[in-house]
Amino acid sequence: MNLPFSEDHTKPHVLLIYRGKKPGLTMIPSVRLCGHCQMEYLDSAGILEYRAIEAASLSIEDLEWSQIVLLGRLDDWFSCQIARLLRESGRFVVYIIDDDLLNVPEENSNAAHYSQSSVRSNIRNILFLSCAILSPSPLLLEKYAKDSQKKILVEEPAVNPVAYSPLKATKSVKLGFAGSIDRVQDLESILKETLLALKKRYGNRIEICFFGAIPSFARQLNAKCIAYCDDYDEYRRILNNEKWDIGLAPMPDSAFHACKHYNKFSEYAAAGTIGIFSDVLPYTYAKEKFGVGLWCRNDPQIWFQNISRLIDDQPRRERLRQALFDRVLSEISTERSAMVLWEQFKRLQVRECQAIKKMDFLFCKLKFVPRRIAYVIRLYGIRTPLVAWKKMVRRL
Repeated sequence: MNLPFSEDHTKPHVLLIYRGKKPGLTMIPSVRLCGHCQMEYLDSAGILEYRAIEAASLSIEDLEWSQIVLLGRLDDWFSCQIARLLRESGRFVVYIIDDDLLNVPEENSNAAHYSQSSVRSNIRNILFLSCAILSPSPLLLEKYAKDSQKKILVEEPAVNPVAYSPLKATKSVKLGFAGSIDRVQDLESILKETLLALKKRYGNRIEICFFGAIPSFARQLNAKCIAYCDDYDEYRRILNNEKWDIGLAPMPDSAFHACKHYNKFSEYAAAGTIGIFSDVLPYTYAKEKFGVGLWCRNDPQIWFQNISRLIDDQPRRERLRQALFDRVLSEISTERSAMVLWEQFKRLQVRECQAIKKMDFLFCKLKFVPRRIAYVIRLYGIRTPLVAWKKMVRRL
């Protein structure tokens, strides 16, 4: 029997378990875009009931309530134990993975974390325990969904898009790059020569901005630099308000990067910014699906030529912007992403989850509580008593 269409017509219960980037912070953007925002929409549309719980705040009642459980890129010991409990109690467990976490390159800032044997073991175990793998990357689904595991492809949507209004022709053209600090090397290796040459050619006719990743040559360009922020809503607000004419999206041609999503395409489109992208995976997926923007081989001369032509042709920039609003944004909206995802869930042939029997529930609780206590202690260390006291006071 399909879980979403039970005989009593009750709405399916979907639980997302995630871990904040730091204790107390909201979920990381990749989990928000690969499940959370879609489930929030489906909940608001009355299609299902949804909860998103940070792992440190997870309760046994949340597990009892759940039917489908999404594990948002989790990799710790506690999450591995929870995945095991969920499978033992008949829940449909879905692991969200948006990066090749078992093959993170050494130069990545997270490499030290993902190279730990315990972390790698936890990821493998959670993958093994999952009924389905959810990812924005077809390559990751092929790589990690084994045997009878279901594959769920999700589109990372364009969140909070700006409304279309023509950009007035100004004396200067704004170029920008937005991304995490991990992307500094991409700028250094792919765009340094190009951007220095553009500044030499155009001078004050162009303005360059780096948001998040700040390369070593930013001062030579007299570039505006904006520090990266962890709050995704604030990140999107700043990006939208910058009103860049051209968004830059360099990407190395590597097996690791090929497994990413073309989210920069979606972010620039939502900001009404024309993107110029490396002609490599995953951006070639966006090229095949939408074709609005420019794609460049990772050659400084090719990048220089494409950017120069766009700088010099304001009417062309506006035509491309109009195409974004007319043809692209509706295809990558949160609503469309959510409904396409829901159609995949409806086809999963999920077995009906039965309520946990009372004795099983007590047994599950006995196993759950000490594991959660151990996890909180690992997370907060010597601050654990203070954190516990604050949470207790808030409940009074």
